[in-house]
Amino acid sequence: MIFSTAQAFAQKNSDDFFQNLLVSEEVSTAENKDLAVENARKMLDTKPRLLKMKDNKVVRLPSRGQKKALTNSAEAAPFGLIWGASEQEIKNLGVTLTPTGEKDYMNNYSATNLPNGLQAFRNVALTFGIDNSLWRIVAYGNFINDDSSASGVLAQYRKYFKLLSQKYGNAQEFYTPNIINVDITTTDSKGKPQTITEQKKQPMGNPNFLSELQNGSAELYATFENGTIGAALGVNVDGNGQSYITIDYKNLKLMKERDSETFDAL
Repeated sequence: MIFSTAQAFAQKNSDDFFQNLLVSEEVSTAENKDLAVENARKMLDTKPRLLKMKDNKVVRLPSRGQKKALTNSAEAAPFGLIWGASEQEIKNLGVTLTPTGEKDYMNNYSATNLPNGLQAFRNVALTFGIDNSLWRIVAYGNFINDDSSASGVLAQYRKYFKLLSQKYGNAQEFYTPNIINVDITTTDSKGKPQTITEQKKQPMGNPNFLSELQNGSAELYATFENGTIGAALGVNVDGNGQSYITIDYKNLKLMKERDSETFDAL
């Protein structure tokens, strides 16, 4: 139901506003972007690693303690990861990758031991694609034993909507309400009582909102993008009535480069 029909979206939560920004706990303003990249770089093994670039150039990532900055092609990704890195380079960060066997995405893994994990998420999936380059990250929120109005997951949704909106911008919310038929008794032109049926859109958070989300009669998600990264925040309910949020990140720049290479090869 979210971004590009992807499957709707691990381990350190905090009440501090900027500690939930998903790229780094220390990113609180735009001025700290360089610090986020530096922190991601420090997670690399002390032995320099090679990071393949799209233009066939190779950049050697600096060892811990060195001051050399990463190039723009090696941008910090959510959870302390690095966009465009290979499976091995992500493993060099200390991350454990377990194949998921997902058919819709090639080289898809469940990732644990993330450099900057968040406790609010139970699982994070990484997609490297056919060219072995990290371009997609999906985070699955912890299950919530919610009430019938889905107030618990709505609180989570609003929290991360605010954060993602501030971080990536261009926030757009998409809400498809459940529509019910309501019988209304009124009078005709002669004063005689009559019953008419009207369709009524159910509001977000209504007393049956949890079941509406579960059976698909209602849908809620939001998208964000800054020209380089696209993110989609979704609200979901599983078969057991447990609610959770998902966040699906895609590196739009890498996707565009890959499409351009395919186009040139045709």
